[in-house]
Amino acid sequence: MFSDRCRLQTLLRNIFIMMLLFLFIGCATQQEEAPPEAEATTPAAEVETTEPPPPPQVILAEIPEARETIYFDSGSFEITQSEQLKIDPIAVRLRRHPDSNVIIIGHSSESDNEEDNMALSYERAFSVAIYIASVFGIEEERIQVVAQGQGDPASSGSNSRVELISPETVVRTLDASTDSNPF
Repeated sequence: MFSDRCRLQTLLRNIFIMMLLFLFIGCATQQEEAPPEAEATTPAAEVETTEPPPPPQVILAEIPEARETIYFDSGSFEITQSEQLKIDPIAVRLRRHPDSNVIIIGHSSESDNEEDNMALSYERAFSVAIYIASVFGIEEERIQVVAQGQGDPASSGSNSRVELISPETVVRTLDASTDSNPF
């Protein structure tokens, strides 16, 4: 019995020593894996030094009147590609400045029937309005269509035309630059 007791005590002492040994080895490994404190605080210091950008300010800007004359084939209201290129700068101006608008005045060729002339002048002005609204997404409320018929004939050139006028206006903008190109 004495020898069994000695063996039991020796076994328990060895188990105790092994547990202490594992405990010390485990703690040493965890301390080596911990990052140094100096590295952890460096990014936080950089974030605190950046300042937020100032809020944007609305600026009122005056943009000058823009005018263009679009010509049509006699008796037609279809816009040619070359004439579309004349419309584009004014449409871009409308996109850039939501406070601006456009007046489209349609004229017709000289013929004897005034009713046909009015209808053709309206169709010409309307085709320009549809082009601006559909291609550039300009709201219809900002486009005014006027049919002139034979009235106000052209002093030179063809009367088969549409006058495109974006009047001088004051617009709100976030851009403080005063570039010379209002489009």
